[in-house]
Amino acid sequence: MKVSSPVGDFPFTPESLRVEGTDVVVEGAMGAWPATIRMGTEDVPMLLRLVPRPVLYAVAALVAVVLIRSITRGR
Repeated sequence: MKVSSPVGDFPFTPESLRVEGTDVVVEGAMGAWPATIRMGTEDVPMLLRLVPRPVLYAVAALVAVVLIRSITRGR
């Protein structure tokens, strides 16, 4: 992975991934510096805006089909 910034391009090497409460935490190194990425539930709307609408619609349709099948199988 690479992080591009106004001061240059730095490799990002992930070293660990964990869940802390409702946050997803990725620890690693960006070049010579330790770096931490923390994504919480409050970040979900911002991230969803980055996903193209057709992909969101396809995922929503798939979830709906799975839910309907699980409900109808239970009867």
